[in-house]
Amino acid sequence: MSVYDKAHRLARSIRESDEYNEYQKIRSKVLNDEKAAKMLKDYQQQEINIQTKTLSGKEISEEEKKKLENLLKIIELNQDIKTYLEKEHRMNILINDLQKILFADLEMGIYDFAEEM
Repeated sequence: MSVYDKAHRLARSIRESDEYNEYQKIRSKVLNDEKAAKMLKDYQQQEINIQTKTLSGKEISEEEKKKLENLLKIIELNQDIKTYLEKEHRMNILINDLQKILFADLEMGIYDFAEEM
């Protein structure tokens, strides 16, 4: 079996997993609720703005921090959004864990950065 075939089998296994199906179910529910979808998108956009500023070395104002905190408090009152964020977090952990498993023992390139230190 080729590496590509195995990758497709893994992708299919993920799509068939309980974790993924639960995530898709709540994702669909949130996206079909116009108000919930807008609240979630507003929160995610604010979160991305803050992350972008942080990565570019810009300072985050207290007002921006407070706005994000307030948005989080508001969306956590919506049980569907709260559940969605929890399921999304679990899926991210799963994907990160799989990435570590798949690539942990691979040796790539010829330059050894450790020798330079």
